[in-house]
Amino acid sequence: MKHKTFFWFFLPTALAMFLFIALPLTSIVSQSLHTPHDAVLVVVESCDPFGCKSETTIDHEASKQIKEEQPKGKWVGFQIYTDRNHLAFKEVGELWENKTNLIDFVSGLNNLPFYRAMGFTITFVLVVTPLVILFGLIIALAVNSLHRHLKGLMVFFSLLPMIVTPLVGSLILFWMIDSRGIIGSGLQELFADPNLSLKASTGLTWITLIVYGVWLCPLCLHCFLCWTPDCSARNYRSSND
Repeated sequence: MKHKTFFWFFLPTALAMFLFIALPLTSIVSQSLHTPHDAVLVVVESCDPFGCKSETTIDHEASKQIKEEQPKGKWVGFQIYTDRNHLAFKEVGELWENKTNLIDFVSGLNNLPFYRAMGFTITFVLVVTPLVILFGLIIALAVNSLHRHLKGLMVFFSLLPMIVTPLVGSLILFWMIDSRGIIGSGLQELFADPNLSLKASTGLTWITLIVYGVWLCPLCLHCFLCWTPDCSARNYRSSND
């Protein structure tokens, strides 16, 4: 392809990426360096025949004026990334100094929002990724060994998780694991515990999300493996034999 042709071919994609990816990311980074303004408080003294008392109220006019002058919020810079809700350098240092053992330190990190979320992400990746590759390969090999008349039907059923969008699938799963859902109520009957809730337990929630990820992703990998050029060529040759 000539350079000029490639330029005009790629230009609409580049503009769309700049408008809908680069600019929003720039705006997000800029807004992340600000926090909402503190409310302007005023002390109002009111007196009556029984005496005077002071009340603290919000000055809405002054607060509105500050927001109009600085619509992004109060500038805090990169300090916002070191507070307790983010990297929490101070809290991590205190945990390390006061730890009795490594398990105690990790348990303390689990009480910090950022590190708790990062812990789940690492666990999810380490558990789901190998299982996805293993199950996806097994399903692909199993389907590829079927008779050509059954292969199309099995591929169709394998595509069902991909047909349901992740948002709809997540909502369905959310309703099913509810205490009134089929999975939630079934587990309560199975373990004879009416107070058992998948949503109330962090560990059970992790297991639920990991199982959902393992159920969905191998079928996607299987479809990719079944439609590689080599596999498609074998399917084409077997259909002509």
